[in-house]
Amino acid sequence: MAYKDMREWINTLESEGELKRIKAKVDWNLEISEIARRAMAERGPALLFENIKDHENTLCKQYFTNGIAKRSRIALMLGRPKNTDREDLVKLVKKRFKESIQPVTVKTGPVKENILKGNDIDLFQFPVPKYHPLDGGRYIDTFCGVVTRDPEDENINVGLYRGMVLGRNRIGKLLNPHQHWGQHYLKYQQRGELMPIAIVYGWDPVLPFIAGAPLAHPPSEYEVMGALRQAPVELVKCETNDLMVPASAEIVVEGYISTDPATFEEEGPFGEWTGYYGWTRKRPIVKVQCITHRNDPILRGMNEGMKTGVISEAGMMTFYSHSALMWNYLENAGVPGVLDIVPAPTIIVKIRKMYEGQAKQVAAALFGSWLTVEFAKTIMVVDDDVDINNLRSLELTFRDRVDAKDDLIIYPANPGGPLDPSVPWEEKDELNTGISVQNKLLIDATIDWKKHPIRKEYGNKRYPPKCSDMDPEIEQLVNRRWQEYGI
Repeated sequence: MAYKDMREWINTLESEGELKRIKAKVDWNLEISEIARRAMAERGPALLFENIKDHENTLCKQYFTNGIAKRSRIALMLGRPKNTDREDLVKLVKKRFKESIQPVTVKTGPVKENILKGNDIDLFQFPVPKYHPLDGGRYIDTFCGVVTRDPEDENINVGLYRGMVLGRNRIGKLLNPHQHWGQHYLKYQQRGELMPIAIVYGWDPVLPFIAGAPLAHPPSEYEVMGALRQAPVELVKCETNDLMVPASAEIVVEGYISTDPATFEEEGPFGEWTGYYGWTRKRPIVKVQCITHRNDPILRGMNEGMKTGVISEAGMMTFYSHSALMWNYLENAGVPGVLDIVPAPTIIVKIRKMYEGQAKQVAAALFGSWLTVEFAKTIMVVDDDVDINNLRSLELTFRDRVDAKDDLIIYPANPGGPLDPSVPWEEKDELNTGISVQNKLLIDATIDWKKHPIRKEYGNKRYPPKCSDMDPEIEQLVNRRWQEYGI
């Protein structure tokens, strides 16, 4: 389903009963964040804040969040009925991730309705929330698309990387060298050149969905966005560099990043996806040269940071994007029998087991890929009779099928994400170390064929039958008569 812009998406959500307009005056300082978090916890609607303190008369007055924070809205994004189940949505994303639709270039678009340069640039004109009490400032880059280009092969990357407002025309960025834009940054650094950058806020919901996914290149994110929406992305050239951005975006910030450490400024802390604060260091900054925006623009953002019972909007979308990417990766690596994947906080892989060692093959492939560097510390592989969407089912599987000595396998010295709170402070200097090193774990919760051969006593199965399984005819009988029992 192709939405021409964020406004059409908002209208669709409203018509489907999936949007709430907040007309009461709210404070950008923590209040918006807490409202959004509680709405997430209650599986509530997307939120459009229309009356924000200190932004009654600024050029941008509205803030939109929680747009794809629920399965029903992921389904609408993909053009499917709201009640489509998770597995079917993952399979659809998995299929479209194998496709590619080239973007098209247009001369202009709504994002060019206003062009600000020089003294007209003021990031404080946008209702950027402060999300967490200990955040170092207001984070404008939380659910956007950060566009950079490889200076050697010209490949475009569109990623999702946090950014804090440091002044009227400066954004501090957490830049990890192992990420695609980090690789671009290192090449510009070697060349002694500034890195052009564009940051896109508000468009078709596939923008942050794809920007936050660890895609392989090629194709570019714009090509995958086209495949996901089944229509090409219409792109327009920036005003101050040659980067291309969606023509109907709400807001685009253009600028450059210097690779000279003398230009770095303090960025952070920020409440990250782990549920803990990321650390503060001197980091690269975006020097803003131009802002283009639609008339009466709407800022798009997201409240990051999970807690028990509540995941962020980014966490919700990864249940589909990361599942599909890992599933495709395992198939491409020749690992057979994958039936489903749940990606976080522990990666659960459901397989039709065909041979001993298959679970280890799954873990070795994923731990050796770029997909799992940031967020995967533990992988649990289970058989095809396990409900991987049920925590109790997984706990019972761990209890019944895991031998602590043989089935807990450590993969030492793997590349890991520096945002992991278990990583020592000394290893979190991302611009110097490039990445952290951590030990990772496989939980092989599949039935061990050597220890449990097929037995006739078990009805020619490897495990004894479950005593909780009732005769289907009796189940149907009780279902028919349930009201008679008066229970």
